Amino acid sequence: MTRFPAVSHDTRHPTAAADWVADVRDALAFHHGEQQPALLTLRDVLLDDAPRTPEQALAAARVLLAAHTRELSVLARQHTDDYRDEHGVNRGTRGLLTGMAHIRRQLDAHAITLDGEAGL
Repeated sequence: MTRFPAVSHDTRHPTAAADWVADVRDALAFHHGEQQPALLTLRDVLLDDAPRTPEQALAAARVLLAAHTRELSVLARQHTDDYRDEHGVNRGTRGLLTGMAHIRRQLDAHAITLDGEAGL
């Protein structure tokens, strides 16, 4: 049994893909606060036996990848903060810290792009 709310799975209906994306987002919200919410939601999506169109599957994949990318961004921020706390900011560490912050911003931008491609 999955944790998705009951939704009409009529793939001919134009809002079916939007409903599926909403279901995936609801599942992500359900797992919020867990160690790896994107991974747990992916498990639920893979175990869901409802028929899906390729467009629905692609939209769900983009939502899940965006969520995972945000998780990676949080990890990058934590690592940057930990490194800054341990080594401080000086001429030797400033470039490294700037690069770490740049990677985090790129991850955030990629997550936003994936959300846009999912049609949200």
